[in-house]
Amino acid sequence: MQTTEFDASFPGLIAGSFDVLTAAHTADTPENPIPVRRFFETTFTHQWPGRRRRWFAVEHDGRVVGHMNLTFYLDSNPHLAQLRVFVHPEHRRRGVGSALLDRAVEITLEAGRTTLNTEAALFWEGGPARTEAGAGFLEKRGFSRALTCVNRRCMVDAIEPSEEDRMFAETLAAAGDDYELRQWVGRVPDDLVVSLCRMESMIVSEIPLGELDVEPEESDDEKLRAAEAVNEAEGYIKVTSVAVHKATGEIVAWSDIGVDDGPYTAAHQGITIVDPAHRGHRLGLLTKLANLRQLREHFGHVKEIWTDNADVNAHMIAINERLGYETVDAYGEYQRKLEA
Repeated sequence: MQTTEFDASFPGLIAGSFDVLTAAHTADTPENPIPVRRFFETTFTHQWPGRRRRWFAVEHDGRVVGHMNLTFYLDSNPHLAQLRVFVHPEHRRRGVGSALLDRAVEITLEAGRTTLNTEAALFWEGGPARTEAGAGFLEKRGFSRALTCVNRRCMVDAIEPSEEDRMFAETLAAAGDDYELRQWVGRVPDDLVVSLCRMESMIVSEIPLGELDVEPEESDDEKLRAAEAVNEAEGYIKVTSVAVHKATGEIVAWSDIGVDDGPYTAAHQGITIVDPAHRGHRLGLLTKLANLRQLREHFGHVKEIWTDNADVNAHMIAINERLGYETVDAYGEYQRKLEA
Protein backbone atom coordinates (compact mmCIF):
# COMPACT_ATOMS: atom_id res chain seq x y z
CA MET A 1 0.00 0.00 0.00
CA GLN A 2 1.13 3.55 -0.76
CA THR A 3 -0.03 6.69 1.08
CA THR A 4 0.09 9.98 -0.83
CA GLU A 5 -0.76 13.52 0.21
CA PHE A 6 -2.73 15.13 -2.59
CA ASP A 7 -4.50 18.31 -3.65
CA ALA A 8 -6.29 19.73 -6.70
CA SER A 9 -3.38 18.78 -8.97
CA PHE A 10 -4.15 15.04 -8.49
CA PRO A 11 -7.45 14.51 -10.34
CA GLY A 12 -7.02 10.74 -10.35
CA LEU A 13 -6.72 10.58 -6.56
CA ILE A 14 -9.67 12.93 -6.16
CA ALA A 15 -11.83 10.73 -8.40
CA GLY A 16 -10.66 7.58 -6.63
CA SER A 17 -11.33 9.09 -3.22
CA PHE A 18 -14.84 10.06 -4.24
CA ASP A 19 -15.42 6.46 -5.38
CA VAL A 20 -14.33 5.30 -1.91
CA LEU A 21 -16.67 7.82 -0.27
CA THR A 22 -19.58 6.61 -2.41
CA ALA A 23 -18.83 2.93 -1.72
CA ALA A 24 -18.59 3.59 2.03
CA HIS A 25 -21.91 5.45 1.97
CA THR A 26 -23.61 2.60 0.10
CA ALA A 27 -22.31 0.06 2.60
CA ASP A 28 -22.76 2.05 5.81
CA THR A 29 -25.61 4.57 5.48
CA PRO A 30 -27.49 3.86 2.22
CA GLU A 31 -30.73 5.44 3.45
CA ASN A 32 -29.05 8.83 3.89
CA PRO A 33 -28.53 11.44 1.13
CA ILE A 34 -25.91 10.40 -1.41
CA PRO A 35 -22.58 12.23 -1.68
CA VAL A 36 -22.51 14.95 -4.37
CA ARG A 37 -19.44 14.80 -6.59
CA ARG A 38 -19.39 18.55 -7.25
CA PHE A 39 -19.42 19.32 -3.52
CA PHE A 40 -16.50 16.94 -2.99
CA GLU A 41 -14.41 18.29 -5.86
CA THR A 42 -14.95 21.89 -4.81
CA THR A 43 -13.21 21.26 -1.48
CA PHE A 44 -9.96 21.01 -3.45
CA THR A 45 -10.40 24.23 -5.42
CA HIS A 46 -12.06 26.53 -2.88
CA GLN A 47 -10.77 26.80 0.67
CA TRP A 48 -13.34 27.41 3.38
CA PRO A 49 -12.50 30.67 5.19
CA GLY A 50 -10.56 30.22 8.40
CA ARG A 51 -9.65 26.61 7.57
CA ARG A 52 -6.75 24.63 6.18
CA ARG A 53 -7.37 21.12 4.89
CA ARG A 54 -4.91 18.34 4.02
CA TRP A 55 -5.79 15.18 2.11
CA PHE A 56 -4.19 11.73 2.02
CA ALA A 57 -5.04 8.68 -0.10
CA VAL A 58 -4.01 5.04 0.25
CA GLU A 59 -3.57 3.10 -2.99
CA HIS A 60 -3.37 -0.65 -3.53
CA ASP A 61 -2.46 -1.98 -6.98
CA GLY A 62 -3.05 1.47 -8.45
CA ARG A 63 -6.52 1.88 -6.94
CA VAL A 64 -7.54 4.23 -4.13
CA VAL A 65 -8.79 2.10 -1.24
CA GLY A 66 -8.94 4.70 1.51
CA HIS A 67 -8.58 8.41 2.12
CA MET A 68 -8.66 10.95 4.91
CA ASN A 69 -8.76 14.67 5.34
CA LEU A 70 -7.54 16.74 8.26
CA THR A 71 -9.00 20.18 8.88
CA PHE A 72 -7.25 22.81 10.99
CA TYR A 73 -8.89 26.02 12.24
CA LEU A 74 -6.74 29.06 11.48
CA ASP A 75 -8.45 31.81 13.52
CA SER A 76 -9.66 29.85 16.54
CA ASN A 77 -9.33 26.46 18.25
CA PRO A 78 -5.52 26.29 18.01
CA HIS A 79 -5.62 22.96 19.85
CA LEU A 80 -7.96 21.17 17.44
CA ALA A 81 -7.84 19.07 14.28
CA GLN A 82 -10.89 17.47 12.68
CA LEU A 83 -10.50 14.14 10.92
CA ARG A 84 -12.60 12.21 8.42
CA VAL A 85 -11.48 8.72 7.32
CA PHE A 86 -13.10 6.50 4.68
CA VAL A 87 -12.04 2.98 3.67
CA HIS A 88 -13.52 1.05 0.76
CA PRO A 89 -15.68 -1.79 2.15
CA GLU A 90 -13.71 -4.36 0.14
CA HIS A 91 -10.46 -3.31 1.83
CA ARG A 92 -11.49 -3.00 5.45
CA ARG A 93 -9.75 -4.90 8.25
CA ARG A 94 -6.50 -4.82 6.29
CA GLY A 95 -4.79 -1.98 8.13
CA VAL A 96 -5.84 0.86 5.83
CA GLY A 97 -7.82 2.75 8.47
CA SER A 98 -5.14 2.19 11.10
CA ALA A 99 -2.42 3.50 8.77
CA LEU A 100 -4.45 6.63 8.02
CA LEU A 101 -5.25 7.23 11.68
CA ASP A 102 -1.60 6.85 12.69
CA ARG A 103 -0.64 9.38 10.02
CA ALA A 104 -3.38 11.73 11.23
CA VAL A 105 -2.07 11.61 14.80
CA GLU A 106 1.47 12.28 13.59
CA ILE A 107 0.44 15.29 11.48
CA THR A 108 -1.80 16.69 14.20
CA LEU A 109 1.03 16.60 16.74
CA GLU A 110 3.45 18.11 14.21
CA ALA A 111 0.98 20.99 13.83
CA GLY A 112 1.04 21.56 17.59
CA ARG A 113 -2.54 20.38 18.07
CA THR A 114 -3.59 18.30 21.04
CA THR A 115 -7.17 17.27 20.27
CA LEU A 116 -8.38 15.15 17.36
CA ASN A 117 -12.11 14.98 16.57
CA THR A 118 -13.95 12.71 14.15
CA GLU A 119 -17.31 10.94 13.81
CA ALA A 120 -18.82 7.52 13.16
CA ALA A 121 -22.25 6.17 12.24
CA LEU A 122 -24.48 4.75 14.99
CA PHE A 123 -27.71 2.77 15.14
CA TRP A 124 -30.78 4.58 16.48
CA GLU A 125 -33.82 2.77 17.82
CA GLY A 126 -36.40 2.18 15.09
CA GLY A 127 -33.96 3.01 12.33
CA PRO A 128 -32.09 0.91 9.77
CA ALA A 129 -29.30 -1.41 10.82
CA ARG A 130 -25.87 0.09 11.44
CA THR A 131 -22.79 -2.02 12.16
CA GLU A 132 -21.13 0.61 14.39
CA ALA A 133 -17.81 -0.91 13.31
CA GLY A 134 -16.38 2.55 12.81
CA ALA A 135 -17.29 3.56 16.35
CA GLY A 136 -15.67 0.41 17.70
CA PHE A 137 -12.53 1.09 15.66
CA LEU A 138 -12.24 4.57 17.16
CA GLU A 139 -12.88 3.46 20.74
CA LYS A 140 -10.14 0.82 20.49
CA ARG A 141 -7.74 3.57 19.45
CA GLY A 142 -8.27 5.95 22.30
CA PHE A 143 -11.28 7.96 21.16
CA SER A 144 -14.26 8.57 23.41
CA ARG A 145 -17.74 9.60 22.37
CA ALA A 146 -18.22 13.25 23.29
CA LEU A 147 -21.63 13.85 21.70
CA THR A 148 -24.41 11.84 20.03
CA CYS A 149 -26.33 13.43 17.16
CA VAL A 150 -29.53 12.03 15.67
CA ASN A 151 -30.29 12.28 11.95
CA ARG A 152 -33.90 13.06 11.04
CA ARG A 153 -35.79 13.33 7.75
CA CYS A 154 -38.93 15.31 6.93
CA MET A 155 -40.98 15.33 3.76
CA VAL A 156 -41.62 18.90 2.59
CA ASP A 157 -45.39 18.25 2.70
CA ALA A 158 -45.39 16.37 6.00
CA ILE A 159 -47.83 18.78 7.65
CA GLU A 160 -51.43 18.89 6.46
CA PRO A 161 -51.92 22.34 4.78
CA SER A 162 -54.62 23.63 7.12
CA GLU A 163 -52.58 22.58 10.17
CA GLU A 164 -49.51 24.30 8.75
CA ASP A 165 -51.52 27.48 8.18
CA ARG A 166 -52.76 27.33 11.75
CA MET A 167 -49.25 26.83 13.14
CA PHE A 168 -47.85 29.67 11.05
CA ALA A 169 -50.57 32.09 12.14
CA GLU A 170 -50.04 31.03 15.74
CA THR A 171 -46.29 31.69 15.61
CA LEU A 172 -46.80 35.07 13.93
CA ALA A 173 -49.19 36.05 16.71
CA ALA A 174 -46.73 34.87 19.38
CA ALA A 175 -43.97 36.97 17.80
CA GLY A 176 -46.18 40.04 17.92
CA ASP A 177 -45.35 43.41 16.40
CA ASP A 178 -41.79 43.65 17.72
CA TYR A 179 -40.30 41.48 14.97
CA GLU A 180 -40.13 41.56 11.17
CA LEU A 181 -39.77 38.39 9.10
CA ARG A 182 -37.11 38.72 6.37
CA GLN A 183 -36.40 36.02 3.75
CA TRP A 184 -34.01 35.48 0.85
CA VAL A 185 -32.42 32.87 -1.40
CA GLY A 186 -28.67 32.97 -1.94
CA ARG A 187 -26.46 35.80 -0.69
CA VAL A 188 -27.21 37.66 2.53
CA PRO A 189 -28.61 41.17 1.89
CA ASP A 190 -25.98 43.85 2.51
CA ASP A 191 -27.94 45.51 5.33
CA LEU A 192 -28.05 42.26 7.32
CA VAL A 193 -24.46 41.03 6.94
CA VAL A 194 -23.08 42.46 10.20
CA SER A 195 -26.12 41.25 12.14
CA LEU A 196 -25.90 37.74 10.71
CA CYS A 197 -22.19 37.60 11.59
CA ARG A 198 -23.19 38.35 15.19
CA MET A 199 -25.54 35.37 15.13
CA GLU A 200 -22.92 33.12 13.51
CA SER A 201 -20.42 34.00 16.23
CA MET A 202 -22.76 32.77 18.99
CA ILE A 203 -23.50 29.33 17.47
CA VAL A 204 -20.89 27.31 19.36
CA SER A 205 -21.87 28.97 22.64
CA GLU A 206 -25.58 28.26 22.20
CA ILE A 207 -25.86 24.72 20.81
CA PRO A 208 -25.32 21.57 22.92
CA LEU A 209 -21.79 20.22 22.39
CA GLY A 210 -21.61 17.54 25.06
CA GLU A 211 -17.96 16.94 25.98
CA LEU A 212 -16.54 18.30 22.71
CA ASP A 213 -13.60 20.61 23.28
CA VAL A 214 -14.52 23.27 20.71
CA GLU A 215 -14.25 27.03 21.17
CA PRO A 216 -16.45 29.76 19.62
CA GLU A 217 -15.28 31.23 16.31
CA GLU A 218 -15.80 34.88 15.46
CA SER A 219 -17.44 35.63 12.12
CA ASP A 220 -17.12 38.83 10.08
CA ASP A 221 -18.27 40.16 6.73
CA GLU A 222 -15.12 38.97 4.94
CA LYS A 223 -15.53 35.40 6.16
CA LEU A 224 -19.24 35.40 5.43
CA ARG A 225 -18.79 36.56 1.83
CA ALA A 226 -15.91 34.12 1.34
CA ALA A 227 -18.12 31.26 2.55
CA GLU A 228 -20.83 32.36 0.12
CA ALA A 229 -18.29 32.21 -2.72
CA VAL A 230 -17.48 28.60 -1.78
CA ASN A 231 -21.20 27.75 -1.70
CA GLU A 232 -21.67 29.29 -5.14
CA ALA A 233 -18.78 27.25 -6.54
CA GLU A 234 -20.31 24.11 -5.04
CA GLY A 235 -23.74 24.88 -6.42
CA TYR A 236 -25.04 24.94 -2.84
CA ILE A 237 -27.91 27.42 -2.45
CA LYS A 238 -29.04 28.67 0.96
CA VAL A 239 -32.70 29.41 1.63
CA THR A 240 -32.88 31.70 4.65
CA SER A 241 -35.49 33.20 6.97
CA VAL A 242 -34.72 35.50 9.88
CA ALA A 243 -36.61 37.48 12.49
CA VAL A 244 -35.38 41.07 12.83
CA HIS A 245 -36.00 42.99 16.04
CA LYS A 246 -37.60 46.20 14.79
CA ALA A 247 -36.33 48.37 17.64
CA THR A 248 -32.65 47.52 17.03
CA GLY A 249 -32.59 46.27 13.43
CA GLU A 250 -30.72 43.17 14.63
CA ILE A 251 -31.35 39.60 13.49
CA VAL A 252 -32.45 37.70 16.59
CA ALA A 253 -33.60 34.40 15.04
CA TRP A 254 -32.20 32.62 12.01
CA SER A 255 -32.91 29.41 10.10
CA ASP A 256 -31.51 28.22 6.79
CA ILE A 257 -31.80 25.23 4.45
CA GLY A 258 -29.19 24.17 1.88
CA VAL A 259 -30.30 23.03 -1.57
CA ASP A 260 -28.22 21.54 -4.36
CA ASP A 261 -28.36 23.43 -7.65
CA GLY A 262 -29.12 20.23 -9.53
CA PRO A 263 -31.38 17.20 -9.58
CA TYR A 264 -30.95 16.10 -5.98
CA THR A 265 -34.26 15.97 -4.16
CA ALA A 266 -32.82 16.06 -0.61
CA ALA A 267 -32.22 19.40 1.10
CA HIS A 268 -30.33 19.94 4.34
CA GLN A 269 -31.54 21.97 7.29
CA GLY A 270 -28.71 24.14 8.52
CA ILE A 271 -28.65 26.22 11.65
CA THR A 272 -31.70 27.33 13.58
CA ILE A 273 -30.80 29.66 16.42
CA VAL A 274 -32.53 32.28 18.53
CA ASP A 275 -30.74 35.02 20.46
CA PRO A 276 -31.14 34.13 24.17
CA ALA A 277 -32.47 37.62 24.89
CA HIS A 278 -35.39 37.02 22.51
CA ARG A 279 -36.48 33.51 23.40
CA GLY A 280 -40.05 32.81 24.44
CA HIS A 281 -41.63 34.35 21.32
CA ARG A 282 -41.61 31.16 19.21
CA LEU A 283 -39.19 32.73 16.76
CA GLY A 284 -37.41 29.43 16.10
CA LEU A 285 -40.59 27.73 14.92
CA LEU A 286 -41.63 30.86 13.01
CA THR A 287 -38.41 31.04 10.98
CA LYS A 288 -38.43 27.28 10.31
CA LEU A 289 -42.03 27.32 9.09
CA ALA A 290 -41.43 30.40 6.95
CA ASN A 291 -38.34 28.80 5.45
CA LEU A 292 -40.20 25.58 4.68
CA ARG A 293 -42.74 27.61 2.70
CA GLN A 294 -40.00 29.51 0.91
CA LEU A 295 -38.23 26.25 0.02
CA ARG A 296 -41.38 24.82 -1.58
CA GLU A 297 -41.97 28.06 -3.49
CA HIS A 298 -38.51 28.22 -5.07
CA PHE A 299 -37.44 24.56 -5.25
CA GLY A 300 -40.42 22.42 -6.12
CA HIS A 301 -38.26 19.41 -6.99
CA VAL A 302 -37.07 19.03 -3.39
CA LYS A 303 -38.98 16.24 -1.64
CA GLU A 304 -37.31 15.90 1.76
CA ILE A 305 -35.22 17.80 4.28
CA TRP A 306 -32.54 16.23 6.48
CA THR A 307 -31.28 17.55 9.77
CA ASP A 308 -29.34 16.43 12.81
CA ASN A 309 -29.56 17.45 16.44
CA ALA A 310 -27.68 16.55 19.59
CA ASP A 311 -29.71 13.90 21.35
CA VAL A 312 -29.91 16.19 24.40
CA ASN A 313 -31.28 19.18 22.45
CA ALA A 314 -34.84 18.56 23.63
CA HIS A 315 -36.21 21.96 22.59
CA MET A 316 -35.12 21.77 18.94
CA ILE A 317 -36.08 18.10 18.71
CA ALA A 318 -39.60 19.00 19.87
CA ILE A 319 -39.85 21.70 17.19
CA ASN A 320 -38.63 19.32 14.51
CA GLU A 321 -41.09 16.64 15.54
CA ARG A 322 -43.94 19.17 15.22
CA LEU A 323 -42.77 19.81 11.68
CA GLY A 324 -42.87 16.10 10.83
CA TYR A 325 -39.25 15.05 11.20
CA GLU A 326 -38.71 11.36 11.88
CA THR A 327 -35.55 9.73 13.17
CA VAL A 328 -33.40 7.66 10.81
CA ASP A 329 -30.02 6.97 12.43
CA ALA A 330 -27.32 8.71 14.43
CA TYR A 331 -23.64 9.43 14.57
CA GLY A 332 -21.19 9.89 17.38
CA GLU A 333 -18.77 12.80 17.66
CA TYR A 334 -15.56 11.22 18.92
CA GLN A 335 -12.61 12.96 20.53
CA ARG A 336 -9.08 11.92 21.43
CA LYS A 337 -6.59 13.88 23.50
CA LEU A 338 -3.08 13.46 22.12
CA GLU A 339 0.24 13.27 23.89
CA ALA A 340 3.55 13.91 22.18
